Amino acid sequence: MGLFFELIQVALGIRNRLSRKPTDEEWDCLYHTCQKQSIAALAYTALESLSEIGQKPPINLLYEWICLYEQIKQQNKIVNRNTVELCSKLEKDGFDCCILKGQGNAVMYPDPYSRTPGDIDVWLRGERSKTEDVRNIIRYVKENGSTGDATYHHISLGNYKDTEVELHYRPSHLYNPKHNRRLQRWFSKMADGGWQMAELPNGAGYIRIPNREFNIVFQLSHVYNHLLHEGIGLRQIIDYYYLLKSDVRGNKEEVAKTLKYLGLEKIAGAVMWVLHEKLGLPEDYLIAPMDERRGKVLLDEIIRGGNFGHYDFDNIKATSRLKKNVQRVKRDLRLMRCFPLECLWEPLFRVYHLLWRAYYN
Repeated sequence: MGLFFELIQVALGIRNRLSRKPTDEEWDCLYHTCQKQSIAALAYTALESLSEIGQKPPINLLYEWICLYEQIKQQNKIVNRNTVELCSKLEKDGFDCCILKGQGNAVMYPDPYSRTPGDIDVWLRGERSKTEDVRNIIRYVKENGSTGDATYHHISLGNYKDTEVELHYRPSHLYNPKHNRRLQRWFSKMADGGWQMAELPNGAGYIRIPNREFNIVFQLSHVYNHLLHEGIGLRQIIDYYYLLKSDVRGNKEEVAKTLKYLGLEKIAGAVMWVLHEKLGLPEDYLIAPMDERRGKVLLDEIIRGGNFGHYDFDNIKATSRLKKNVQRVKRDLRLMRCFPLECLWEPLFRVYHLLWRAYYN
């Protein structure tokens, strides 16, 4: 994986060349690993400078990489347009809305089109000073023709012009009930001053996104949740790289205190180690002490499962509800030593969540 992380560091501007020229077979492996992690378009941005120093991939692979980048660029343009239109519709229907992750993260990239887009995640609030009642959002979604079940933090709106949409009444959550209560109170407290306007590229329009302080906590909780639930990929870690790189200022002691209060200090240490050791983020930008032991576990999960764990063999073979629950227990046991509180509470949260869904759906 050494050449792979060198390629990503070139794309991030940390280094200007690879330690050696990859063989044709190694270039093919690099390309498919980038696809697995949903960062192929980002990696493509490194190829121009590498080609100038004689480290370009085989011509056929280069053409394929160019075509993939252009496809992702077009996808971004479509998702940008749909995001602006969707927010306008939601605001006309009486909601304040904020885009979580997705295109809000893409604007932090030097090339916003190099981030592989996913669905549109929207946090809805009925009033600026009060989180909208969960039932009202669920009712709104049902009235708009969606048949998706509500989960604890969001409900699927279905497709909006070929882009999947999830409407959030909670930005994220944790499994430990004490830390989850604290997290939800923190989200509510920070919401009123935690949104800012962002302009999408090429005149696509403006959207509201969380500010940096809010995103530091929210996106870390999102990484934590997906790591324990199904897996996390390098795209989400690179999102966090650009988030921290956006501003080195801030009270790191206050951030560390907040992360500890919310139960996020262990995952923060793991993410910081990966960011510094593998992506080359300078220590000045780190918001927590690096945790090598947990960082290596996080890195192993990233490599093992790819984007959101889609390439994890255990996830792939879990085709029934029973197998999925067994897989979740195996995952809890695998990560227990590093993240004991969340892993211990995860099976109990699943029972609670089953009752929650029966009540709200």
